Order: sequence, then C-alpha cells, then structure tokens
Amino acid sequence: MNKYFLLVCLLLLSTFSFSQGFKNDSIKSFIDKSIELIEVNSIHIENLSNIRNELYNKSRNLNSVDEIAPLYEQVFKQLNDYHGGLKYKGKTYGWSNSNAMTNVYLKDKIKIDKGTFSKVIDKKIGYIRIAGNNDFAFKKVDSLADDIVSHINHINSNKIKGWIIDLRLNTGGNMYPIFLGLKEFIGNNIIFGGFRDAHNKPTGNWEIKEGRLLIDGVVLNRKTDLDYPIKTDIPVVILTSCYTASAGEMTAISFIGRNNTFIVGEPTANYTTAVQGFEINSDAGINLSTDYVVDRNLKVYKSNILPDFEVLGGDNLEDLKNDHKIIKALELLKK
Repeated sequence: MNKYFLLVCLLLLSTFSFSQGFKNDSIKSFIDKSIELIEVNSIHIENLSNIRNELYNKSRNLNSVDEIAPLYEQVFKQLNDYHGGLKYKGKTYGWSNSNAMTNVYLKDKIKIDKGTFSKVIDKKIGYIRIAGNNDFAFKKVDSLADDIVSHINHINSNKIKGWIIDLRLNTGGNMYPIFLGLKEFIGNNIIFGGFRDAHNKPTGNWEIKEGRLLIDGVVLNRKTDLDYPIKTDIPVVILTSCYTASAGEMTAISFIGRNNTFIVGEPTANYTTAVQGFEINSDAGINLSTDYVVDRNLKVYKSNILPDFEVLGGDNLEDLKNDHKIIKALELLKK
C-alpha cells in the first residue's frame, strides 16, 4: 500500500474518531463557537488551549448543552475574567473573586440605599453620593443624569469651597449618565479617558469639548443645566470602597489626573474592563472583557484602583461627621 495513502487514511480515521468522541455533536459545536468568540474578542487568552482541552475532556460523555453550561464557571476563572460570564437560558455562569475584600456595613447599605443623596457639610463642602444603577439598556440616561444635576443644584452656591463625590455604594451599571451629570467637575476641552484593547490600540475615547460630553465622538446631551457654575479646579475628593465597581470605577478613573483631586477609601472591586456580549446561539451568549480602561494621562488599568489615602472601614452614612473616610476627605479639603 502507498505510504502516503496510508498516512492520509490514518489522519482521516483520527479526525473521524475525534469527532465521534462526543455523545452529542451540538456540545462540541457550542464549545468551539464559545472558544472562537473568546479568541477573537477577549483580553484574556493566555490559557485558551488548556481551556479548550479541558472543556472537551469534561464534556465528551455529556448528553446535552444544558450540562456543560456550569463548566463555564471554571472557564472564566481560568480566563481571570470575573467581569464576564456565560448567559444560558436566563442563568449566568461566571466566576466571583473569592479573595475580594468585604465591608459588612456597606454591603448592607447597598441593599437599601439605591438613589442619589446630597447635603452640605460644614456650610462649605458639597457632598453627593451616587449609587449604582441598572440602566444596561440605556433607557434612563436622561433621568439619571438629571437626578445628579438636581442634587448638585440643591446644594451648590458660591459658599461651596470643595466637593466630596461618594462612590462607595456605586456597584456599577451605566457610566455615561454619571459622566453626563458630573461633566463640569471632570473638566473641559479634554480627553479624560477611554478604552484600549489587548494590543493597546484605542477602541474609544471619553471627551468633554466646549462643555459637551462626547463618547467615541457621539455627543450626549443633558436636559438639566447647572444653576450655579462649578469652579475650575475646585478641590474634589472621591470616596471609594471595595464595592466600587465597573461604572463606579470608571467614574473614579475619569477624575484621576484632575488638579486638586484625591481618592480616599478602600481599593476598588477590580472590574475595570469594558464588557461586550456575543451570541453563541438562540439560547446562549457570552459576555467578555474586551478592553482595558485608560485615564486622561493614558495610564492603563489592568487591576483595581488604589486610593491616594487608604481608609479601611469606619463608614457611617447615618452620621457623616463620624465617618472615617469623610473625616479624611474634610482634612484634605481644608488644606
């Protein structure tokens, strides 16, 4: 027999045997599609070969795709991506970082305090607390931004000498209405942040030009105006916690590099990536971290935000004067 012909036959037999190694061909197709999406779009592809092999080995004898969905919890752990996850038939399969910090007091507050809160401290410091939101469909951009501006207008005057912007309860959501509400604080005629892919190529910019907010060149308009202007470079302290995540972290990053600005509190939750969703089939989609965030000085954030002044615990939202993070903020603002 011709040696070349024999080699071809062996290769075909090997391929046939491998494809027959799955009890259900749709399982292999599902895995291959998900791996393809990860390879093309994710910023975490270092362990992809091992991930593919493990998925194959664990799923050969399974009967349906329903059984492999839970395996993606381990996939996202190996990807080191706890911002993404597999969405399958209404359930999410992802990985939560078990080494994350905890703050029992704030964890309970997040369940209760859902809105924006503002007040004047010591007759001259403006304080505004902005919680997370669930506007993932971009249907509340106007209302969320206008709510922030209304709170600013309620306490702002020529007597205000500094601001505390509290993001401790901001667990994420849509960052754009927060930018829109705070744009006068962030600056003017400046690119104040954006996204970079795994190859450090720009994939989007955040910009304020002539008082207008532009995201990737698209103008976002706000319906409510400020009653009293925000002074250029007025001192600002940003408060963070271990639950400040995603949109909350993006908001903090939007201030980094601004003059007279400090971050006080706890290291943030480390969800500083842009996430996009991709369809696998009619029942499933996969959310992947696709880009890193950069600040106005083009520093790339591949992990959480470390505060300029670390203050762990000591939170007291009922009595702000006895809140350790606010005490530190007031100390900085007085200087």
